[in-house]
Amino acid sequence: MLIKQHDEPQIKHKKRIFEVDLLRGSAIVLMVIFHFCYNLAVFDWWDINTSKQLEWQVFRRVIVSGFLLAVGMSSYLAYSQQINWFKLTKSTGKLIAVAWLITVGSIFMYPNAWIYFGIIHFIAVALPIAAVFSRFPNTALLLGVSCLISYQMGWLSMKPIWVWSVYHLNIPTKTMDLASFIPWIASVLIGIYLMHKSLFNLKAKNNKFTNTLARLGQHSLAIYILHQPIMYGIMFAITMA
Repeated sequence: MLIKQHDEPQIKHKKRIFEVDLLRGSAIVLMVIFHFCYNLAVFDWWDINTSKQLEWQVFRRVIVSGFLLAVGMSSYLAYSQQINWFKLTKSTGKLIAVAWLITVGSIFMYPNAWIYFGIIHFIAVALPIAAVFSRFPNTALLLGVSCLISYQMGWLSMKPIWVWSVYHLNIPTKTMDLASFIPWIASVLIGIYLMHKSLFNLKAKNNKFTNTLARLGQHSLAIYILHQPIMYGIMFAITMA
């Protein structure tokens, strides 16, 4: 049963929140940096391992957490009063289309490690869930924290489903991007509560730097799609020259 909300402070809704765009923009810049460094390792220009070294694992988790907190926050702003199902369906459909393109492209680039459930795939699944729970922020917090605790204690894991999928769906055991539903859904649910309680109400100064980051955040999906093919292509061309 969903927990009822009583006497909760209401946040003033507006079309965009500068700080949320700033968070999303910061995350996309960090992701570009991460992929740039990853590409340097791929072409043997830098001796690092982004999938095994602790500092790179932490860096990736920071990036993903930023994106997913922003998903929860944006969902609360858009759907906490009323769910616009047409808007939600359109947004989810766009994400599904992008996720499909990423999968197809990754099959050509990494045939033995193609992407079947990366960050965009995850957001496409998480967005409708976030829209529903945006009207129940206390429940979202309870489920998010419970998910994190259960995952850390080893009580809840997606590994059995992943193992079954490897053997029955013929997906590769190694993939270039994997955002497991558990525990990452917790970041989205907690983001809903943070925006509901205005706990993320840190006012950033409007200056040239922060305004640029916020604008990048408004176009994060396009940047996400384009940045890696462009960087990888340029580096490949340099290598072949």
